[in-house]
Amino acid sequence: MKYSERFHKESVPQWAPFNVDYIELKNLIKLNTTRNQGQAIAIPGQADPRLEKFEKSFFDELKNQHNRVDLFVKNKADEYTHWLNDLQKQVVKLLERTTRLKGGPIPEALHRKYIIYNDRIERCGAEITSLERFQKAQREAFRKILKKYKKWTGSATLGERFDFEVLNRPDSFTKFDFDELRSRYRLLSASIRSSTPPPISGTTSPSSSRRPSRRSSTQISVQPPPQAYWNEYDNGSEAEDEPFTIYVNPDADSFPGAKAVELLLEKIQQPMKSVKSWFSPGTSPSAETRPLLRSRDSYFHGFNDQNSPVDTEDDAYASSNEFPAGYATHYATFPSIKDQMFSRSRETWLFRIMLGSYAGSLILIFITSILFSTGRRKLMVEVDAGAVAGCVASLCFALGGIMAAVCRQEKLGWLHITCVWVAFMGLFALNLMLLFLVLSNIRS
Repeated sequence: MKYSERFHKESVPQWAPFNVDYIELKNLIKLNTTRNQGQAIAIPGQADPRLEKFEKSFFDELKNQHNRVDLFVKNKADEYTHWLNDLQKQVVKLLERTTRLKGGPIPEALHRKYIIYNDRIERCGAEITSLERFQKAQREAFRKILKKYKKWTGSATLGERFDFEVLNRPDSFTKFDFDELRSRYRLLSASIRSSTPPPISGTTSPSSSRRPSRRSSTQISVQPPPQAYWNEYDNGSEAEDEPFTIYVNPDADSFPGAKAVELLLEKIQQPMKSVKSWFSPGTSPSAETRPLLRSRDSYFHGFNDQNSPVDTEDDAYASSNEFPAGYATHYATFPSIKDQMFSRSRETWLFRIMLGSYAGSLILIFITSILFSTGRRKLMVEVDAGAVAGCVASLCFALGGIMAAVCRQEKLGWLHITCVWVAFMGLFALNLMLLFLVLSNIRS
């Protein structure tokens, strides 16, 4: 079994979206270490600038992955710390309430609370164990990906630097100690178990006393109810006058009224999506619009051959992804193919707007010249006013064209830039000359 498959089994399945993007990082290394036939080879003994650039970018990506996992682990640890604090307060109150009975009979509701609190404590302990398992799986994933990088590039610099600057930091999630959480859980669990009173014997319900004795040996298998959070709000009959805490399951799929809220949000966002689609490139299922890196869902659904009976962890190029033709191969997780297509479409439209603006300015200059000559011969003030408006409109078109050229982010050659500015200056000069002639004609 490949490590990419084993990794998700060793981690916690319900927290899979927070795992390290192991497959994505591995494909990133392969994409930037595979040499094409026409690619230059670095001279032995000299640094490879392409590899140095990729190493810097890959280090930043690894650091981002680490920070994301680090944030999740620490948030979960804080959540379990607050959970244990709350459970401890509730258990102390329960023990005080039991002590006030002074050895008298324990009510059934109070005994049921002991069972419920014990179940909550055990559930918290299971969550702590899962978080520790998640931490170990992520630490091993980082070790594996650094090992692959060293094997495929022959450079150990990145691994040493990442260990020193990130993984070996005292505040890294890899150095987080779960001993305090485990000890608090064990102490609380032992306290609730040792203090749980035995159930009251000899008490039977009226309905059970009326049943025939021959049915007492009949056993009915009942499936346990699905695990759910227990709180005093749902069990208000047991709350009495004591303060209570409402627990919300963070892993629940939805909440009451979720469908109505989703429908309302969808109706509100529909006009915004329509407007946004006007300014974004259309989606297409063709290969040219597929993402540069595979989506996170592919991590869990057979990116590698699941029928492989052997461990091909060290197989450098066990699988390959088809890279869309016609787009630049970026280092690390840089703009995807969709972003490149949008950027290219934006550059094309800005170029067309510039040409159209210049053409419109030139046409308006021609029309204004005709109006000016007509106005001089026939002395028509209305025609002169139209000529002034034409000059102003032509200037606006010229300014719009140069603004479209300035907004372009593509690296242009000096000849292209020179032509753009010469055309703008020419149109600007013609418009000013024509405007002065028209104004002088009006004054005269």
